[in-house]
Amino acid sequence: MQKVLLTLLGILVAVVALAQVRGTVTDEKGEPLVGVNVYLKGTYDGGTTDINGTFSFETNEMGSQVLVVSFIGFKQLELPIQMEALSVFTLQLKEEVSILTGITITAGSFEASDEKKAVVLKPLDIAMTAGATADIAGALNTLPGTTTNGESGRLFVRGGSANETQAYIDGVLVQNFYGATPSNVPSRSRFSPFLFKGTFFSTGGYSAEYGQALSSVLSLTSNDMPEETRTDISLMTVGTDVAHTQKWQNGSLYGQLQYTNLNPYNDLIKQEYEWKQGFTSINGTSMLRQQLTGDDMLKVYVNYDWTSFNVIMPTINEPNGNHIDQTNANVYVNASYRFPIGAGKTAYLGLSHGRTEDDIRMDDMDVTDLKSGYHFKGYVTSDFTSISVKAGAEVISTSHDEQANLPDVGLMNSGYQNALIAGFAESDYYLTNSLTLRTGLRVEQYSKVDEQTVAPRMSMAYKTGEFSQVSAAYGHFYQLPASDLLIRSQAVSLERADHYIVSFQRIKSGRTFRAEAYYKDYSDLVKFDATAPFNPAKYRNAGEGYASGLDIFLRDNTSIKHADFWISYSFIDSKRNFRNHPFQATPGFVATHNFAIVYKHFVPNLKTQFGTTYSFNSGRPYTDPNEGGFNQSVTKAYGDLSFNMAYLPRQNVILYASATNLLGRENVFGYEFEQSPGADGIYDSRAIGQPAKRFLFIGLFITLTKHKTGNNMENL
Repeated sequence: MQKVLLTLLGILVAVVALAQVRGTVTDEKGEPLVGVNVYLKGTYDGGTTDINGTFSFETNEMGSQVLVVSFIGFKQLELPIQMEALSVFTLQLKEEVSILTGITITAGSFEASDEKKAVVLKPLDIAMTAGATADIAGALNTLPGTTTNGESGRLFVRGGSANETQAYIDGVLVQNFYGATPSNVPSRSRFSPFLFKGTFFSTGGYSAEYGQALSSVLSLTSNDMPEETRTDISLMTVGTDVAHTQKWQNGSLYGQLQYTNLNPYNDLIKQEYEWKQGFTSINGTSMLRQQLTGDDMLKVYVNYDWTSFNVIMPTINEPNGNHIDQTNANVYVNASYRFPIGAGKTAYLGLSHGRTEDDIRMDDMDVTDLKSGYHFKGYVTSDFTSISVKAGAEVISTSHDEQANLPDVGLMNSGYQNALIAGFAESDYYLTNSLTLRTGLRVEQYSKVDEQTVAPRMSMAYKTGEFSQVSAAYGHFYQLPASDLLIRSQAVSLERADHYIVSFQRIKSGRTFRAEAYYKDYSDLVKFDATAPFNPAKYRNAGEGYASGLDIFLRDNTSIKHADFWISYSFIDSKRNFRNHPFQATPGFVATHNFAIVYKHFVPNLKTQFGTTYSFNSGRPYTDPNEGGFNQSVTKAYGDLSFNMAYLPRQNVILYASATNLLGRENVFGYEFEQSPGADGIYDSRAIGQPAKRFLFIGLFITLTKHKTGNNMENL
């Protein structure tokens, strides 16, 4: 380790010969473009254009390189250059969309997969967002509309619970998006963000293509054809990772094997829980990409994840704690095929299968939990001069079976099955150069509840200026109750939410500003008797509620040289009468005020990018039996200051380090109380906090390619 540190120090202080890359970037009319990103592909060396459209940066790279020129709303330019024969570049970018289609339906969405819309979070953004630890949900929790639930790690959007957000990969459903963890230990998504080229995160008012989500949709679009054959090796404090991509003329095959073991880490970092066996997992991924005709794309994705842990968790009602020994096995298969069927027409077919099995031993109770599902979807899109149409259908089959061996009770079996058949149609009308209308309709049939639904959707966008627009969205959304409710009661029916959204967005010169107001009306929510939570006869769709608020987002990669930052703020007012609530009250997972600032700065002389994130949530409600009432008390505010850095000693080598909660703040997510009061009539309590104050990570990432110019920067 000492030799490595000395080597890195030597590289940092070494005197190197620097070459200067400079030039000008304009649009097709010859007008200079401000805030254009210009950089050498596979490196951190680059800069942005000033008010005159000029750029200049230094580098010590030699030989053949690729100059990348990227700007929102324009087609990306990649120019091969020779470092030994540099000249002053004059570069011209072409607009991505025409004037007619330059308006986008943005109400309720942050879009990265659609080239017609602004990129908000790229894979590298997710990797270099301090505190996110390269987790998709972790990075999205820095965007407005979300509330950080540190004990869960999942997405809670605009007053909605985690199960109200559905995840898709290449258009088809992911049945089990998050990995297995014990209670009050945050989970992570099972999928690496770097397998995907786009991340579409809609916080409301989303397309009629998507159903079974009351609050939000997360849609991931996987990478297309890779640029070259490569091997990536990762050595980390929590495990190791090896991946290889083999490319041929019209296709490619990707394989990855990852091993994670937190036992050594838990021995070094103080833990609040007693880990008999730390979190251990083996993850394997395979991706096939093949063009059959040249204009089509066949994608096949397979992921297998095995996880095991054994832990004693503290609890106020058990002096010896709760002993949990759990093993989880998950498989996910995804296949999709896009192909042209005529001028301006494209067809899509998609299929997914997910299966996850948990074997859980909790003290003297054994539970086997099996969830499985299939999703088939197909649609056709047609683009005309002033209208774009999408129409399709899908079938979703899900099942949930649970077998519990309970002391003094014996073996108990429960479960359910559901088949959903849905059809959807959606049209974008470009009414004028400044006005776009989207109308959609979704029709569903459920076998589990023998019910049919009709869900209209509508969005409108008006271009208020060259760089700005206002949008509005409205829609009906239906969803089956959460699986923990369905498995207990066969009498519950669909829950419903109606969305009303208005927004303003301005994107210019590397700066994005967005403000969005919303109102979400909940109805037919499931309620049950708090004194008999497992009695199916007490379940009924009699609940209601609302969520309203304001989301503000600002991103700027121009004002500060070599820096990129975003600021988000959300105000949420939400009350529900659902589940065990005796009346309308703010749910325990909702924080009224949510704030995050993410800052990233690249230091060219050090070849290092530094990043920091500060997240803040106001306190969340909980029930204190000593005070009387329901959810009448509030926890202290949540705060987290995190840091990360990435250093490139060589073009194909990255040294990465990160730390969450640098200040060691004692965050509290709620309280558990004793079942009975003491002699003084007071219920003693225990704070529910983080399993460890901080998480520290160090990794070395090495990329092997034929030309030795690639790196693992996007895979941090």
